[in-house]
Amino acid sequence: MSIHKHVLSGCSPEPLAHYLKALGIIRLVSQQKDSKCRGAWRDDHFVLVTKLQKEELEKFFLEEYEP
Repeated sequence: MSIHKHVLSGCSPEPLAHYLKALGIIRLVSQQKDSKCRGAWRDDHFVLVTKLQKEELEKFFLEEYEP
C-alpha cells in the first residue's frame, strides 16, 4: 500500500475556520474512506497522509462523500 501526502494549503491553523475545516476533512476521510489516515500542520498548511491518491481523494469529495 502506498502512502500519499496531500498538502492542503487552504487549511491553516489560523483563523479558526480554516483549522476546523482541516479537522472536518480528516474526520470525513477517516470515517468514510481511510480509517488509518493522519494529518499534521507543516509550515502553516495542513498535510493529509492517506492511502488515497489525489484523484481518489477528489472523487471521494465530489461523488462519494455522504453527510
